[in-house]
Amino acid sequence: MEKLLIVAVYAVYAAFWLRFLGHTLVWWKATQRFSEPVAPRVRAKACALTATDVVFFNKLFWVNPGLWFGEWLFHATLTLVFLRHLRLVLDPVPACVWWVQTPGLIAGYLLPVSLGYILIIRLLTNQEKYVAPGNVFLLGLVLVISCVGLLMQALFKPDIVGVKLFILGFTGFSPAAVPDSFLFVLHFSLVLVLVPFLPTHIFTAPLVMMEARKREQALRLVIHEE
Repeated sequence: MEKLLIVAVYAVYAAFWLRFLGHTLVWWKATQRFSEPVAPRVRAKACALTATDVVFFNKLFWVNPGLWFGEWLFHATLTLVFLRHLRLVLDPVPACVWWVQTPGLIAGYLLPVSLGYILIIRLLTNQEKYVAPGNVFLLGLVLVISCVGLLMQALFKPDIVGVKLFILGFTGFSPAAVPDSFLFVLHFSLVLVLVPFLPTHIFTAPLVMMEARKREQALRLVIHEE
């Protein structure tokens, strides 16, 4: 079981980066084919608008305010939970990661709430684009992962030193013993299941949105000048 888990870690790790690099290459070729020079002021405004789109999900708010609230809360809490987990990956742990431990803990309790809210909104909506089976599967999987994580945090705490040694072991390509905790193994295994299903386009989405904003601002500038 231990060897199988370690092999799975490296297989998932390699597959993820291959998919990510492949998608990035496709995106880069597309931008090179259709890219056009834009004025500095257009670029600056596009960057500012893209930042607000990424942080506040402006477009989703105008389409579905109810879903926007759940999605924003989900992404905010997931980000904090991810930053909190960095203490298990980094050695030494930076001060900024220690500062986010309490907000990350609170976010961990809010994360399943936001996921349940999103699932309810998506299942109740009549628009098919909100209830794609793949999206529901991912949300359900993250919900299970977060609930198992909360069980470990609140009731069945694993040996945190053993967990960190295990994670540092495979990140440093020197695998250590798997912690003696069923919930941790389940939690970790579910994350390995999740990673291959993550849509890689979400990592280049800000860049795609920026390109769209540049063209939008350039078009408005041309129309205004004409």
